[in-house]
Amino acid sequence: MKDYLNEINEKFPIRRTEEQKKGLFEYVKSEAESVGLNARIEQLEKKHNNIVIGDIENASVVYTAHYDTPARSLLPNLMMPRNPGLAYAYAFGIPLVIAFASLGIAYALQAVFSLPYPAFAAIYLALYFGIFFGIMRRGANKTNKNDNTSGVATVLSIMVENPNGAAYILFDNEEKGLLGSKALLKSNKKLWANKPLINFDCVGLGDNIVVVAMEKAEKHPVFAKIADAVVGNDNYNVGLYPKKGSAGNTDSKNFPCGISVMACKKNKKGVLYTPYIHTKRDTVASSENIYFLADAFSKLPAFVCEETV
Repeated sequence: MKDYLNEINEKFPIRRTEEQKKGLFEYVKSEAESVGLNARIEQLEKKHNNIVIGDIENASVVYTAHYDTPARSLLPNLMMPRNPGLAYAYAFGIPLVIAFASLGIAYALQAVFSLPYPAFAAIYLALYFGIFFGIMRRGANKTNKNDNTSGVATVLSIMVENPNGAAYILFDNEEKGLLGSKALLKSNKKLWANKPLINFDCVGLGDNIVVVAMEKAEKHPVFAKIADAVVGNDNYNVGLYPKKGSAGNTDSKNFPCGISVMACKKNKKGVLYTPYIHTKRDTVASSENIYFLADAFSKLPAFVCEETV
C-alpha cells in the first residue's frame, strides 16, 4: 500500500492558502485518475472548496476527512472523545483563565493610574485578545502530520484499495468551524438524511481507535459491518460508541448518519486523548494506523441506505 501519510506530509505540509490547497488538489486528482475516478472542486458559498471524488448521490458510503491545516498554538487542541466533561472544561477553561488574568491586570493598572472606565475596558480587551491570539493563533502551523494529513492519507488509501461503491470528500475550512462540511449538508439535506458518512480525523497517533456514531448511524447496517471489520485486531484496541456520552468537534457530527473515526493514546487513568495537535509537536503519526484503517474500511460491503424511522 502506498505511503500517502509521509508523501503528503513531505510535499504539502501546510494547506491554508489558496495556492497551497490547489497543490494538494492536483495531487489528489492525479491519484484518483490512477484508479479511474474523477476528482473535482465543489465550491460552496463561494469560499469553501471541498474536493469530491466519485458519485456522491449513488455511493452507499462516503469517506471523508478535512484537508485544511490549523494555526499554530502554544497549547494543544486536546481532544478527549470519551470524556466530554474534561474535554469541555479544557476547551473553555483556557479562555476563562485568560479572561481572569486580563481582568486582574486591568484592575491593577486602573488602581495605580486612576484610569477612567473606558480606558480600563480598552486595556482589558487589548490584554485578553492579545494573550489569546498570542497563545492560540500564532500563524500557520507548519507541522500537521496527525491533524489532518493522517485523515487525508486514510481516505486516499481506501480509495485506491476499493475505488468502487463509495465516494470520497476532503473538506475545506474545518479548522474555521467545520464550514466546508456544514455548507455541504446545507446544500442537500435530503441526500444526507440516511447516507452513511465516515470521517477520519487525527487517526495517525495512538493504538486506541475510537469510532463514534450519530443516532441514525448506529441503526444503519454499515455500523455493524464496521464492528466486524475493525474489532479483534491484536495491535489495536477498537471501541465503537454512540454520540451520547462522547465529545468531538469533527465534520461528521453535522450529518444525521455520520460516523467519526480517530486514534487516541490512553493515560494511566484510562482517559483517551489526542496529544500535540495544533502545535509544533504534531510531527508524529504512524503509517501502520493508516494501513490498518484503510484495509478494514475498504472491505465494507456496499449497502443501500434505508430510511431509519
